[in-house]
Amino acid sequence: MTRLTLCLFATISTSLFAEGERWKQDVEMGINGSTGNSESISLHAGYTGSYKDQDHGWKLVTAYDKAKSDGVVSRNQFFADLLKDWYWNDNPWFAFAQGRYDWDEFKDWDYRLSGSTGVGYEFFNDDNWYLVGRIGLGGNKTYGDVDEEFTQEATLGLDAAWAISERESVDFKTTFYPSLEEGGEYRNITAFNWKMAMSEQGKLAMKIGLINEYDSLAAPGTERSDFKYNLSLVWGL
Repeated sequence: MTRLTLCLFATISTSLFAEGERWKQDVEMGINGSTGNSESISLHAGYTGSYKDQDHGWKLVTAYDKAKSDGVVSRNQFFADLLKDWYWNDNPWFAFAQGRYDWDEFKDWDYRLSGSTGVGYEFFNDDNWYLVGRIGLGGNKTYGDVDEEFTQEATLGLDAAWAISERESVDFKTTFYPSLEEGGEYRNITAFNWKMAMSEQGKLAMKIGLINEYDSLAAPGTERSDFKYNLSLVWGL
C-alpha cells in the first residue's frame, strides 16, 4: 500500500467520523490455524462504518487478509471501499458514487483504483428487509503492471439484507462491472455475511463471511476467481 493512499483514507476517515455518535461501526478479527503434516495460519481483519439520514448515506468497508502455509505466504491483500448515497424525499430513486482501492501481493499489478457513479432504486427498506439495485458508469486503472491502462466499465449491482431476528442477520451484495471496451469481459465482486449477536446488547457477535472476486481479464497464469471465507468476532463501537 502506498503512503499516499493511507494518507487519503486517513483524511476521509477524519472528516466522515466527525459526527461519530451517528455512525454504526464494527471492527472484526479472525485467526485460524492448524498443525500436523503441515502448518497453516490465516488472519482476517476488517472494519465497517455506516451512516444514514433522510438526505444521504455513507458506507466504508475495509479488510485485510493474509494466509501462510508451511512458512510460505499464499495470500496477502487489502481493500477499502467507500460508498456515498444521495436520497430524494419520498422517492425510491437515489444517486450514488463509489470508490475502491485494492492491493494484492499476488496480482500482476501493485494496486488498483476503481470508481463509478449512477442511480439506484430501493425496492424494500424497512426494519426487516433491505433490497436495492444500482446501475451506473465508471472504470478502473491498475498501477505497477505493464500497461497501466484505464478500463471503462458499466456498474450493475444488487444489495440485500434480512434481519432474521433481534440477534441474527444476513446480508448479500453482488456487483458486476461489464467492460465497455472488451465485449463479453467483466469483473464481479460478490459477498455474503451471516452475523449472530452473542450478547443482548449486541456489542459482540460472531460472523461468517464469504467473498468471491472474478475478473475475466486476469493475466495469464493467474486465477480468474479469488474466493475467500472467514470466521471472525465482531465488536460494535
